Amino acid sequence: MLISLPKVRGIYRCNVLMSKMTWLNVGGQADVLFKPRDIEGLTCLIKDTELPINVIGATSNVIVRDSGIRGITVKLGKEFAYITCKGSNSIVAGAAALLSNLAYFAGEQKISGLEFLVGIPGTVGGGLEMNAGAYGSGIASVVQSIKAVNLEDGNLYELSNEEMGYFYRGHSLKGQWIFVEAEFKGVNSEYEAILRRLKEIIDKKNKSQPIRGKTAGCIFKNPKDYQAWELIDKSGCRGLDNGGAKISKKHCNFLLNYNNATASDLENLGNKVRDTVRDKFNVELEWEIRVLGGY
Repeated sequence: MLISLPKVRGIYRCNVLMSKMTWLNVGGQADVLFKPRDIEGLTCLIKDTELPINVIGATSNVIVRDSGIRGITVKLGKEFAYITCKGSNSIVAGAAALLSNLAYFAGEQKISGLEFLVGIPGTVGGGLEMNAGAYGSGIASVVQSIKAVNLEDGNLYELSNEEMGYFYRGHSLKGQWIFVEAEFKGVNSEYEAILRRLKEIIDKKNKSQPIRGKTAGCIFKNPKDYQAWELIDKSGCRGLDNGGAKISKKHCNFLLNYNNATASDLENLGNKVRDTVRDKFNVELEWEIRVLGGY
């Protein structure tokens, strides 16, 4: 497939097999994978192409369909993985920085409030997009400001927490955005106390989640007044399988590629669980995992 690509600051790779890049090890080819060298490279690409653009991070909550991804897939690389201090209790992080690294960095700087991030797989950019949360806290409670590029006009904007309009596992911005940087604020605390909290979260995660399997975090968001895992469990779907895909027996809101599953195996199993819960409880589960690509 011949694609005309603008000359920009960054690196293109064509026909990239996404199963080699995703946590679930599934997915067909992306026509083009683009890693911008800097924000200017990203904004120029958006302004100079009419091809569809998708963005991926660590792919810790993504299923890429077997048919792959058309157009250009943007992945922010090491140039966007920085984490630095700003003042006594604020931290600036690039969108490609891992949330766990941000949590540990905050601890080293004796800044508390970001410990919950250590239990969330993925990057800062993905966390900002979905208002990632765990253990009673969420991104919205610690982020102060965000820099993001709009996919319609290609311009860079600085947004406040209030302008994001965060809600459970989402935000209120219109259109599509690529988050490139954020400032987080915590409170000063004792290093030892922060380390204890980090260890508590890691221990709890290790005991309750299938961390050694090929998984992508929680399948579904928690509906209002319900826990998704409990609905799945009471619907008899714990351990349910489809092809090489399986619902975890350890935590039944986790989807596993346990035996060379295809993306279709995983997506179809998730949809089967959703239908079963709807039939039994009249509650509609909403995917938390992102599904990319066409059929």
